[in-house]
Amino acid sequence: MNLNFNMFLNQVSHHMRMRRFGKQLKLKVDNTKAMKKSDVLLFMCLRNELFRLPYFVDYYRKLGVNHFLIIDNNSDDGFMDWARQQPDISVWHTKAGYKAANFGMEWCNFLLRKYGTGHLCVTVDPDEFLVYPCMETRSLKELGEYMKMEKREAFHVVMLDAYSDKPLAETIYRQGDNPWDVAPFFDRDGYPQISTHAMPTFTRGGPRMRVHNRRDPLKSPALNKIPVVWWQWNFRYVSSMHDIKPMRLMRVQDRFNPTPTGALFHFKFFASLKDKAAEEMQRKEHYYGGTEYERYAKENRENLYEEGVSVRYESTEQLIRLGLMCRANWL
Repeated sequence: MNLNFNMFLNQVSHHMRMRRFGKQLKLKVDNTKAMKKSDVLLFMCLRNELFRLPYFVDYYRKLGVNHFLIIDNNSDDGFMDWARQQPDISVWHTKAGYKAANFGMEWCNFLLRKYGTGHLCVTVDPDEFLVYPCMETRSLKELGEYMKMEKREAFHVVMLDAYSDKPLAETIYRQGDNPWDVAPFFDRDGYPQISTHAMPTFTRGGPRMRVHNRRDPLKSPALNKIPVVWWQWNFRYVSSMHDIKPMRLMRVQDRFNPTPTGALFHFKFFASLKDKAAEEMQRKEHYYGGTEYERYAKENRENLYEEGVSVRYESTEQLIRLGLMCRANWL
């Protein structure tokens, strides 16, 4: 009885918190009336990322995303004018603090609850590109139907940091480019996983452990994410897309009932990172006051490529062979 009462109090607290952060959002581009019950929805929060978006939205449209619900944290790069020309994009604007909103997740949780309940929902950052088994021939909607058949509410991935074989300052991404053409490499292995009671599968690795946190690997960021979920009203992200409640959604695999998993390519390491790092060090709205960005700025000339570790991305089958992704029984 006491446990049920505590769960009730947590739900009330979460509801009140979402309402508070929801009031910070102002709907500026409203195409929500075009959404259908069967639509695959994509949610994200951004600031000054317009240069990434033309390829990003085209990529996810081809995978089967029907509508994009975007939170604009006061961009000044022309994003809003661009968004008004897109019939499948709705935008909420806010000037409120990104850090105070749990690094944007409270805003996303509000929209996910209001619009995402009952939908297959993709939640990613604008520099993240989802890949999954059989994606060459099967859409996100088909992935979602398989998840339903297997009674799986969440789809787990490992985040793979992508980079080039050039110094960062020479890794130049221009609007509309395919990011894999600019930064085609990733670490083929070196992803230790730790299981705890609070975090069933916690993954680190890649160049941000191998290079940027080589002296203190435990400070390297988590690479486990849960970006695709059949959303329900009582779900919520706790720490980016790394941690989700209820706890049952955190379970990845068991040896008696394997499930497909995917990867999330992360295209942070472009030359533009230097300017981004300078801005975030001033704003101090990111994790640890932006010190991770400070580290990237100091190492702007560093080459992340390493012979024997770095491999060029070829296909989803390649990731399955390397053990970074699982097809399970989805043949």
